[in-house]
Amino acid sequence: MDENDLREAMRASMTLTPPPPMESAAALTAGRRAARRRATLAGAGATAALIAVTAVAVPSGLRLASDGDAAPWAGAGVPSGLPTPSADGEYTKPAWPLDGNGEPQEDATARSGERYEQGKKLLDELLAVVPDGWSAPTGESADGIPLRYHQAQVEGDNTGSTWGYLAQAAIAKGGRAGRLLAEVHTTNNGLPREPCALARQFSGLGGDCDVVDVGRAKVGVSRVPSGTGGVEQWAAYRHPDGIVVYVAQSRTATNGENAQPPLKNLPLTASQLAALATDDRFHLN
Repeated sequence: MDENDLREAMRASMTLTPPPPMESAAALTAGRRAARRRATLAGAGATAALIAVTAVAVPSGLRLASDGDAAPWAGAGVPSGLPTPSADGEYTKPAWPLDGNGEPQEDATARSGERYEQGKKLLDELLAVVPDGWSAPTGESADGIPLRYHQAQVEGDNTGSTWGYLAQAAIAKGGRAGRLLAEVHTTNNGLPREPCALARQFSGLGGDCDVVDVGRAKVGVSRVPSGTGGVEQWAAYRHPDGIVVYVAQSRTATNGENAQPPLKNLPLTASQLAALATDDRFHLN
């Protein structure tokens, strides 16, 4: 397994969480929880990666999920936060883009400024499409996982030429709760053009894919069997300018211990999910 394989597998067993970083004790707990769920969420490749991760420092731009969820982060590889050797053998830290305060970011995650605000906007837009009759609870799950969060993270190299935005929100109705998730990758993301190939890049969970027409747009919609507690269905759309949008749904509010039982059915139909993926509200650069 080379560095790229490892990074892809790590992405399958880690997810992005909002700053600030978890304290070391919380990170250790999250890692143990991730290991318990890894077999059903991430597959054999992530298993090998997580074993490797326990022996090395986790790159600062990739954070262990507090819920151990399989990361649905699909874009160009997040730059490693580990020092790299230079020609003279000295190790140099990566040069991150500038944050909103004019100083270099601490890692791949934007904590202020334009990119941070785009991640926040993605969450706002996600909340705006919560179906009528549903609520979007705030706070945390029974084991302390935020029911809403957003993140912006530089992808590819460290130049800031491509970014990924992630937002997730729990939704509830009739005493049960699930969640909606949106993910956007800006231009130069290197993701496939074919709808189902694009959908397969989302989570590494496989699943059956159908191409759904939304007007003239072709959207890949995939679904995996229920029971994992993770994302069960998602739609993938690549805009003509190259910006990629994923919209996903799950019958559980988080992958942790939830105060409310899971939904009996997913909140949106495949056609509704596909339409949201093409909606201009998620077309963020």
